[in-house]
Order: sequence, then structure tokens, then C-alpha cells
Amino acid sequence: MTKVTMKMLSSFSKFKSDWEKDVGKPENTIMYYLIAALNIEKNPDLADAMMTVVVSKKDCVEDSGSPSGLKLGRSAKYFVGQFQKNKNIARSYVGGTPQNGYKIDNNHLIMTVTKKQEHGKGLKIFIDSGGKDMDTPVQLQKNNAGQWKLTEYSSICTGVRKTLQEEGDF
Repeated sequence: MTKVTMKMLSSFSKFKSDWEKDVGKPENTIMYYLIAALNIEKNPDLADAMMTVVVSKKDCVEDSGSPSGLKLGRSAKYFVGQFQKNKNIARSYVGGTPQNGYKIDNNHLIMTVTKKQEHGKGLKIFIDSGGKDMDTPVQLQKNNAGQWKLTEYSSICTGVRKTLQEEGDF
């Protein structure tokens, strides 16, 4: 198991420059995606721009109004909607659990990598979620610039268990 620890980022330029320094480790790209997903709560447009930095360009379309010059395409945008419907999904990967009400420490986000496998031309990395029974698979590949980009990450946005308070509210 490997732990990746970072702080919350809510500036596009800081997000992009930090990611560019960390692109040598594929698990860091996953953490940056999760940080972008956490930004959905307060600023969905910022989150969208951040996500375009770490996902494959195949999942994006050009947009001159975005700081990255891209916006998420339809399928990648669907995932944003899932995170918007349930803020606990993103939180579950960085310290949130049903037991703690999915509370996270923005100064100490911790993601746990449980397994790495070679997969085709890239890697399949499994990450732990405090709100799911099974580890979540994420696939990445290195682009021509040597940057790890997410290529299959749909499992990240699937649901999580309800908080203990929600469970008792019937």
C-alpha cells in the first residue's frame, strides 16, 4: 500500500503547476483528479478546467473560455454531475467515511493506493474509498510528454455508503 498526501488546491494555476511537477508518479495524477472533484462543491467550472489537465485529451473538447483551453466532453462531464449529486463520493477517497460523516482535512488529504498492475500500454491502479466495500480501479497512460493521464476513471464516481446519521434517518 502507498499513501499519497496533498493539500487542497483551489487555484487553477497552482493546480496545473503543482501537477506538472508531480506527473512522474501516476498515483499523483489520481490525487489531482480527486482534488478537482472536491472543487465541484464550490466551483464546478474551476473543477472542470482542473480535470481537463489530468484526463486524456480524448475526453475533452476545445474551449477558448477555459484556462486550460479545454472543457470536459460529454462522458467526462457526466462524472462531474455524479460528484455534484453526492459530495461524499470524492471525499471518500481522501479521508471521509460514513463513520466520520465524510469529513476531510483540506490540509491533509490522504489517498491510499492498494494495488498497481500493468495494463496494456499503461497502468491500472486501485484506490481505497472509505465509503465502498471494494477498491476502485483507475487506468492511466503516459502521453508523449511523459505525463500520466487518466484514461478510464468511471468507477471513481460511483456511489458510497450513507453516513451513520443518514442510515438512522428513516
